[in-house]
Amino acid sequence: MTSPAKLLLLAICTAALIAHFGDKLAAITGDMAGSRMKAEPQSANSQVYAKTTNGYYGGEVYIAMSRDGHYWATLEVNGTPVRFVIDTGASHVSLSYEDAEMAGLDPSGLNYDRAFKTAGGISRKAIVTLDRITLDSIQISNISASVSQPGQINVSLLGMNFLNKLSGFNVENRKMILRP
Repeated sequence: MTSPAKLLLLAICTAALIAHFGDKLAAITGDMAGSRMKAEPQSANSQVYAKTTNGYYGGEVYIAMSRDGHYWATLEVNGTPVRFVIDTGASHVSLSYEDAEMAGLDPSGLNYDRAFKTAGGISRKAIVTLDRITLDSIQISNISASVSQPGQINVSLLGMNFLNKLSGFNVENRKMILRP
């Protein structure tokens, strides 16, 4: 027979495991159940889920709020996966130097001649045109973006020039809804 103390210890251990591995478990069980939800690992302490609700091109995309209070998504930039924070305070798409390099833009050959006001002060950036940026059912071609100098930002920003090309976007119940 099991004592109440052992049951309590088992319950505490189970709760700790679920708290620690819950997002990973949800992603695995969702995949096993045939769900179209994609888990996109972001860091050791956060997960982002982006999901197309409709099975056809042009469906809405839902992005759950991360534990840090931001909306993170992995988009393809010219066919390369790039992690972005969705930033309604940014006027346009802004790539980190490293992300621009991964997307094949050769940031070392760019002219950083534009001054931008950022939360961290004035930053010099280069302007580029991205051939294509894609998130599930949303694809936008020939969109302007900036590239930051090395060490200026450590994350790319998905700004308003992307969001304004959508038919709409809003936040409900801790989920951002993007409508193509």
